[in-house]
Amino acid sequence: MTTRIFRAGLTAALVLASAMGAQAQDKTKVNFVLDWAWQAMHGPFLIALDKGYYADEGLDVTIDRGFGSGDTIAKVAAKAYDFGFAEGTSLLKFNTENPDDQVISVLIINDESPTGVISVQKNGVTTPQDLMGKKISATQNAATVLVWPVFAQLNGLDPEGIEYLFVEPSLRDAMVLQGQADATFGFATTTVLNMVQAGVDRDDITYFTLAQYGLKPYSSGIIVRADYAKENPEVVKGFVAATVKGLVDMLADPEEGLKLLKEREPLIDEKVEAARWELAEELSILTPSVIDLGISEVQKVRYEEAAMQVAESFGIDVQPKMENYYDPSFLPSRQDRQVPEAAKERAAAK
Repeated sequence: MTTRIFRAGLTAALVLASAMGAQAQDKTKVNFVLDWAWQAMHGPFLIALDKGYYADEGLDVTIDRGFGSGDTIAKVAAKAYDFGFAEGTSLLKFNTENPDDQVISVLIINDESPTGVISVQKNGVTTPQDLMGKKISATQNAATVLVWPVFAQLNGLDPEGIEYLFVEPSLRDAMVLQGQADATFGFATTTVLNMVQAGVDRDDITYFTLAQYGLKPYSSGIIVRADYAKENPEVVKGFVAATVKGLVDMLADPEEGLKLLKEREPLIDEKVEAARWELAEELSILTPSVIDLGISEVQKVRYEEAAMQVAESFGIDVQPKMENYYDPSFLPSRQDRQVPEAAKERAAAK
């Protein structure tokens, strides 16, 4: 009897293992690359992975760190990855230069860009007007440098009114902290926290974004090759739906995503990443538009006006049409993209 019971148990185990193996084989393998090294902004993807949201959509997702939005776009275009998380404004230039490898956004997470001007209190740089006559550390040909003339025009400033100190990206913040530059151009969600890690008191850091003063292109989100999206619509819909669920959960409880981030990358500073997420919510994710309309509820007029400004900055002779760069047809229902009440309360309290 013992032998029969053992054999029956073994048979059941083998059947279960076989079924699980078949189930895993049925899932579509998806390779996903981020924009940079693991940070708080990537918490929603880890939640979607950990909670099985991707698996529920029939997807077997692998996530790799990135090395900059430009690199991410190039890798997706080259079919090294199926999906990427990247700054969407870069698609204008890329698609113009690569007509046979078009890449589109299918979900916008950062409703506004955190790109801006960062300094310290003693330098007195808190508005665009304060930049006149100042020294700015920047990286040559960086997006912020290219859009500066348009931004200056929007704010009635002389584009030649600042002095650039061009350095490598890793040196931009240090130039300000060492007193060699009055301010720097960059992502506030990166530079502000870099300064905090360097020992600067958070209250001593000043910043504003270009979006706060009129230059408002939609920013980072999920990108994919246009032909891949056309050939695999259900995969794209499933990936986007699962990612939205992860983002909604992260907005409801940031600690959930930050805990998973620490497990994925043990070397991160949890306090710094919590502050980074808070800043990302403030500057990019929880904008009044997102709170009112929902996640990735993109307005065509705003999209094309901002895209035209960016195209002009990049010297691109094109009249941007939203449908060539952003396709909302893969989004889940608007109801599923609403901001949770806990996030609305945090935004209202600021």
